[in-house]
Amino acid sequence: MGSVDGLSSRVVDDAPVGLFALDADGAVLLWNAEAERLSGWSAADVLGRNGFVDDRQPVDTAGARHMLDELTAGRRFSAPLPAAVPSGRTLYVHAAPGGPGGAPVVGVLQDVGDALVGPDAFSLLDALWQNAPVGLAYFDSELRYRRVNGAVLTIDGGTSDQRIGRTLEELHGETGHRIADLLREVLRSGRPQLDVALTGRLWGGSGPLQSWLFNIYPVRGRNGSVIGAGLVVSDVTESERNRAELAELARGRERALRRYQSLVDATTAAVWIRLADGSAEEDAPELRAITGQSPEEYLGWGFLDAMHPEDRAAVRQAWLHAVEHALAEPGSHAVFEHVYRLRTASGTYRWFRKRAVPVLLEGGLSEWVGTENDIDDEVRARRRMEILAGATLAVNQALDPETELAALAEAVVPEFADMCRVYLLDDDHLHANRVTGRRSVTRVAAGLPHVPGDEPRFVFGAGHPVARSVVTTEPVLDPGPPSADSWPGTDAMLEWCVAVRMNSRLVAPVFSGGHVVAALVFVSCGDRAAYTADDLALVKELAARVSAAVEHGRRFQQTREVSVALQDSMLTAPPTAAEIGIGGIELDARYLPAAAELEVGGDWYDAFRLPFGDLALAVGDVAGHDLAAAATMGQLRSMLRALAYDSDGDPSDVLRRLDRVSTRLAVTRFTTLVHGRVLARPGPGRPTRVFRWSNAGHPRPVLVAPDGTARFVEGVVDVVLGVEPDRLRHDQEVELPPGSTLLLYTDGLLERRDDPDDRAGQDLLDLAGQAAGMPVAEFCDHVVQGSKADTGDDVVVLALRAL
Repeated sequence: MGSVDGLSSRVVDDAPVGLFALDADGAVLLWNAEAERLSGWSAADVLGRNGFVDDRQPVDTAGARHMLDELTAGRRFSAPLPAAVPSGRTLYVHAAPGGPGGAPVVGVLQDVGDALVGPDAFSLLDALWQNAPVGLAYFDSELRYRRVNGAVLTIDGGTSDQRIGRTLEELHGETGHRIADLLREVLRSGRPQLDVALTGRLWGGSGPLQSWLFNIYPVRGRNGSVIGAGLVVSDVTESERNRAELAELARGRERALRRYQSLVDATTAAVWIRLADGSAEEDAPELRAITGQSPEEYLGWGFLDAMHPEDRAAVRQAWLHAVEHALAEPGSHAVFEHVYRLRTASGTYRWFRKRAVPVLLEGGLSEWVGTENDIDDEVRARRRMEILAGATLAVNQALDPETELAALAEAVVPEFADMCRVYLLDDDHLHANRVTGRRSVTRVAAGLPHVPGDEPRFVFGAGHPVARSVVTTEPVLDPGPPSADSWPGTDAMLEWCVAVRMNSRLVAPVFSGGHVVAALVFVSCGDRAAYTADDLALVKELAARVSAAVEHGRRFQQTREVSVALQDSMLTAPPTAAEIGIGGIELDARYLPAAAELEVGGDWYDAFRLPFGDLALAVGDVAGHDLAAAATMGQLRSMLRALAYDSDGDPSDVLRRLDRVSTRLAVTRFTTLVHGRVLARPGPGRPTRVFRWSNAGHPRPVLVAPDGTARFVEGVVDVVLGVEPDRLRHDQEVELPPGSTLLLYTDGLLERRDDPDDRAGQDLLDLAGQAAGMPVAEFCDHVVQGSKADTGDDVVVLALRAL
């Protein structure tokens, strides 16, 4: 019997939850390996010690005593562990009461972070009890069988079905009567009967002569009253042990039984046993009650057929991998866990968590003990939050109402809906409870047929869910399946809904400016679970977020229109050759905004003829990429024009005056600017073209020779505008040979996020040199399109070609 004792010990020690047992005074009788891992206390440290009175144990004495009082009173206890454990974990304790006469308290320890698997912990222990190497049986107050494990059937023969609901006397005659008398005494006194030896014949006297050793204990309800009796039986027929050996055997068997005493009550999880290779040889009635499978359909690998087709392959692969790992590493105690969808007896699918632990014998892996726990509500709640977050992100990335609604449809199909359709309403959309408007977008999950109703306009009568939602301004849950007698839509749509097995749909209104402007329709079909009140709450929140995004989008569109108008008024096309009035010059420019949707920023260019005949050029950069930057840019551009036009002074003088005026008027705090003029300097033969300029903290100009040689034009770079308005500034000149190109630009053409080798400047020179022979318009396009800049800043290019 020593090997069986060893098996009992290993079964408990290898359990995937922390197990403990206390005697009636609180001394620790059992502390398994998982309890050691979770708490940080070794078995050697705690066995035999009493944490309720021993000051050496780091346990809150008052809290621990409360737990023991509850258990002693016959009540279960579930609460945080009243201790500061060395592991630093926050633990939860689930404990079941013992009974009079020194019956121990037994319980389970869990990490609070794994709180969702509380029912699984008891279920796994329940399964291990089913596999215990001793005969275990429970009887109700009328002494009818309520539960037996496999060892009872092995010892005494027969089946569970023959026993459940019947009395010992009905089944076993005189021997049954003798056993029942022992049970009655336990029911009467509330005290266990220990180490009782009995010999007799079962099954109405027709069974073989057997000898047994019984230990019987009371089973108590929540109020402490005795509601039944539990029996542990060992077959000692063939044993030659003396009475002392039998007593020791009984004590070992009772210890094993008491470890599982907390599992008297049935749990919510379905328990099963599988062979070492992962297949099912034993029936699992609890699991079959969920799936509706027959025993023949379940056994072997048939249990896989109840899994969702999309999950089946992944579960099988993970399960076989776990089996392979357990066979390859017999010492492994890893718990297998997988989340998947399981078909219920009603035909719908729900999310379940499969958990299993290998049972190891001296020869290696013996079998698997596992549970299936329904976690559908938890999974769907988590997925609803993920869908809400994803859809909100998608909607907020768009910047116009119709694109936002299309992004929503893309985000929810197929994660939340098999079909999503958006209806944009007319401004005057209500006509005697009828709703009119146009369809905006429809998204359908892959594999579903085309949705009818492509015509651009719609009219919904008062009974249609869209009309009900729009009129009441509240979301609507429309349960399915569709019925021809009550269908409010078209025949074509009814046929589609029947074909795809629509089981429910949701409608939610979208608001802007306090009015309903759109309706969102979500459809669930086929195996997808029908929508619930929780899903209705989700779409209400989703519609509220979409409404906020649509309102923002409409305001953005208004801002965009203002921005475009502002840009058009300020960034006019460069003057033509006739307007320049200086022969031998071509000019072109490009503007690329950082925020393409706004189409305006703080960068600008300007070119205009001065009264004394020179051509004024300017390229500037106001910090920022919004309407404020654009407004500042407009003010500076106008002020520069006025000051340059009204003065025959050098560019440095114009910039100094601009800096002084704009700073004192608080127009700008930080602006870079290159301003200069192109003039014709007389000389022998043809006049020479010269560019004279001043630089306020701006990138240096580039000069490209006719042969493609490009260089940065050296010169003094003074401080930016808005910092030291009274500081003197400098001028410099560069000759513009025939065929050369002068390039002025903003830093958005040059800057990179990552340029460890400082290649940006040389790359710009190479790019400009490649375009030396191109017409000036193509030159501008080439440097803008070929730039490797990646900071997303505004880009302005102003190119002047000397002919």
